[in-house]
Amino acid sequence: MPEDKIKKSLKYSVYDGTAFAVMDGATASFLTPFAIALGSSVSLIAALTYIPQLIGAIVQLFAAKIVEIAKNRKRILVTGSFIHALLWIPLLLIPYATPSQKYLLVVFVSLQNLVWQPMNPIGNSLLGDIVPKYERGRFFGVRNRVAGATSFIAGLLAGVILNYYSLRNPFFGFTILFSIAFVARLISTLFKSLLYNPPADLSHEEKFSIVDFVKRMDKTNYGHFVIFTTLFKFATNIAAPFFAVYMLKDLHFSYLQFTALIASELVASFIAMGIWGRLIDEKGTKLVLYISGILTPIIPLLWLFSGNFYYLIIIEAFSGVSWAGFNLSSSNFIFDAVRPENRIRCIAYFKFFESLSIFLGAAFGGFLINIFPPWIFISSIPIVFLVSGILRLAVSIIFLPALKEARLIELGLGHTFFKRYITIRPSEGFVYEVIGKYHQQDEQNQEKRQLKDEKRKTTPKKERELYNKKLLKYIDKNISQKKEQHDITDMHEIQHLTEEIEKGKVRK
Repeated sequence: MPEDKIKKSLKYSVYDGTAFAVMDGATASFLTPFAIALGSSVSLIAALTYIPQLIGAIVQLFAAKIVEIAKNRKRILVTGSFIHALLWIPLLLIPYATPSQKYLLVVFVSLQNLVWQPMNPIGNSLLGDIVPKYERGRFFGVRNRVAGATSFIAGLLAGVILNYYSLRNPFFGFTILFSIAFVARLISTLFKSLLYNPPADLSHEEKFSIVDFVKRMDKTNYGHFVIFTTLFKFATNIAAPFFAVYMLKDLHFSYLQFTALIASELVASFIAMGIWGRLIDEKGTKLVLYISGILTPIIPLLWLFSGNFYYLIIIEAFSGVSWAGFNLSSSNFIFDAVRPENRIRCIAYFKFFESLSIFLGAAFGGFLINIFPPWIFISSIPIVFLVSGILRLAVSIIFLPALKEARLIELGLGHTFFKRYITIRPSEGFVYEVIGKYHQQDEQNQEKRQLKDEKRKTTPKKERELYNKKLLKYIDKNISQKKEQHDITDMHEIQHLTEEIEKGKVRK
């Protein structure tokens, strides 16, 4: 791909993400307060989460087909983004519409999801082809930090606007927010139109149905990841839709206090995103997913101890750090674990299960709130927080150990005069590579091993036997018997390549 176009596209992608963050910051956290202002019940607020997610889950299944028909991913993204922008207009008109206005909120948010959800796998597929593979953690860390800072400012201004108009004309404040969202989404659409558009590799795509995907789910690393994320998001969304209800209705926080809590989460997320991104590039996605997968279940449990505003500021900051790691590592895991030609279909199926889990989680949470008595709490909502936290922790403990690192792993397997490394790619198996860049400590360790071997007077034949045994032992231990298609599987071929490297025929 042309390097200048890639650089420009990465810049436009950041601008696109920034514009989207303005829209998201001004509206995402304020749809539930809007529903409360309209006089919606807890059940209707739960429906505001799970009905759009169910519609989004269904439409995800057609993402690959849409690309197959339209072929041009950028055109799909630009069209979808433009329609998404237009759908903010009827939302801002709801308070001035019919007596059943609160139900229209669910309708129009569902329509937004109908348009927006299929764009996720398609947009991720396009970005996955543009962003260099081993810069993804850093790039998405920077992009998300910029978006996080923008979202923070937009959310802060949104809270100030709502607070200002809360006693005068509360619905006019929401009208301003949705107008900002409309303009920001149009700007996002403009930057999407400037992205480089490499053609989607449809010729090598494996066309497997959702049924085939489910059948193979327990046999692949990506399948294990989908199972874990689906169950984790189900547990999360048992409580997620009701934090805003708890703050505004039960704790009686003002819009300004509500905004301050959101702001503390966004600031913490902004600071943590770059750190998580560097850690992913250095140590891989698995470590960050492990850490954040254990931290995030603690969040709803901490809400049980106090409703004090300043205490919750600290808890929300902790939430921002934890979720920044989880979201960044999980999105990078998808890029690393799936072949580019299968990315749209695999991400679409993942998003289907994710949306379905959000639908089921929110519906189940609403059901629990209606059947549980308040007990020792202000309302039954904290009980749902408790259930959510326990289930999140159980899912992490049970399913995280099944995941394997999906990013490049470099293993020093020999101690000859050159570096022998095996690249482990989940979609390609073992690929033999010579890595041209090494850390100084690795060089020193290699030299020490080499001196020891010289002292022992290890013969070349003996060395090759040791190397081959070590390699075969590693392959036998770490790779499934069913995964037979690797770039190099023949030990004679590997040995031939190492000889060619020694002769200087293969360049580093």
